[in-house]
Amino acid sequence: MMTDMKDYCEYIEQLSGKILLGCDGFVDETYQLVDVRRSPTDYTPMEKLKMFGELLVKRADGGVGLEIVAKRRCEGGFGINTGRVPAILGLNPILPGLYGSSEIDPAFKEFESICSMESLGDPALTLAFEFSDGKLLMSNLAAVSTLSWEQFQSHFGPEKLREMFADVDILGLGYWSLTANFDELFLGFMSQYTDSAPPKRMFFDFADIKKKSSEAFLRSLELIRSYSDKIPMTFSLNEHEVLELFSRIGVAEPEYTPEAIAPALAEARRKIGFDELIVHTPEFAVGSTEAEGEAWTKQDRQSNVIRLAGAGDSFNGGYLCASLGTLPLKKRLAFANATTAFFVTHGTTPTREELVVQLEKASDK
Repeated sequence: MMTDMKDYCEYIEQLSGKILLGCDGFVDETYQLVDVRRSPTDYTPMEKLKMFGELLVKRADGGVGLEIVAKRRCEGGFGINTGRVPAILGLNPILPGLYGSSEIDPAFKEFESICSMESLGDPALTLAFEFSDGKLLMSNLAAVSTLSWEQFQSHFGPEKLREMFADVDILGLGYWSLTANFDELFLGFMSQYTDSAPPKRMFFDFADIKKKSSEAFLRSLELIRSYSDKIPMTFSLNEHEVLELFSRIGVAEPEYTPEAIAPALAEARRKIGFDELIVHTPEFAVGSTEAEGEAWTKQDRQSNVIRLAGAGDSFNGGYLCASLGTLPLKKRLAFANATTAFFVTHGTTPTREELVVQLEKASDK
């Protein structure tokens, strides 16, 4: 067996750790748009997101009427989508969130036996329109926008909170742009470590940075940085979000290659004062850390893609699991790439055995 695969196999076999992710919850209703309908059962879907955009521009002075076809109704949100990976890999992540008031919504039922789910209320709703090259997401954020740390405290109580936050290896907080009380929730999370050992690492996925002002964005970054001397901080972005980060903190936009993005990422990491920045794209993943410098891996372009919504969260979940031990940066990125590749072609997360097979297929690992 190749040395790389031996390292991965040993790591996956011994994988363990406590992961706590909060604090949201969405139900995703996913659709295709119909381009041409020939009969009740025969139609051609609108293949490219660009086609949809061009249609909107062309008919901007009038109206647009489109047929939609339901594909699935499923779980959504940072916590559950990212937590799916450690859950299926057997780590039983702790996922406080919005999964239903009186009972768990059917969209989340499959996770009850593999995650420690704690529901604080009803989920928000996202309408997702999938294309072969991307997706359009539209969310009703009322449920997430009203979620507060006071509600969190009231629901769990001090004893349950202490138990939940104790001995955490990785603590994650996501979807800053969709969560009105993100800073408050972050401070609430940090308050749990006033008199106890902090997590070994904290992980953030801000989602669409453009949704909020630069003032709010920089304020959140500064707040997180104020705790970075106690907890190593990881910030994950996709190819669009990283360019928005560069723009807002004054880093020149590089060419769209991993070799060019790596030094720009290092500059951005130093400016915001985080321990680690990672970028995931359909073609490659790049990382920059204070201790290891920069690394990247190419991502093999997948054929027969069946699910895109949640692909970035799957990368994040894979990266979290890869960060529980001593894998070097490049292998952490390759691990996360393999998780994503399996997800978009199978619609779910690989088991430990399936992850090994997917890693064996990777051309850059």
